[in-house]
Amino acid sequence: MRFAKTATPTLVELVEIVKNFIEEEFTLLFEVPVESRSLGVWGKVDAVAITKSEAIPIEIKLTTSPEKLKRFAIHHVVQIVAYALAVEETFRLPVRRVLVVSVEGNTVFQFTVNPSFREYVYRLSRELRRVVEDEKIPSPTPSRRRCRACFYRKFCSRL
Repeated sequence: MRFAKTATPTLVELVEIVKNFIEEEFTLLFEVPVESRSLGVWGKVDAVAITKSEAIPIEIKLTTSPEKLKRFAIHHVVQIVAYALAVEETFRLPVRRVLVVSVEGNTVFQFTVNPSFREYVYRLSRELRRVVEDEKIPSPTPSRRRCRACFYRKFCSRL
């Protein structure tokens, strides 16, 4: 993780980046502890821009792009939306979007937190809670590619 910390934009660079996406005045907070009781998660968001009308989480990734998020990186989408919901609960301000800063690609893009993504993350949270409470291994995924990153791969009958 040392590399990620040294590769992140400086405070001044991040303020300039955020100014391109937020028209009103904002306060920028770094490494913000957040919690969502409804999801049962907590963590630290890289940064959050606070305006009078909304909170905008800022996620800094070493490598990502809008295309990667759409096609391959559903786990990034889940993380981004979970952080958005936690920021919303923590600051009691609506979160409609997340800024994703890709360090390696030197790009920034806006991710819209829509109702279907919200419901997907809530559903995943309920399923995970059920797995833990019932102490039952979840069903295998239809995609074998996901098996490489799965905690249950050493227990799975599919492998």
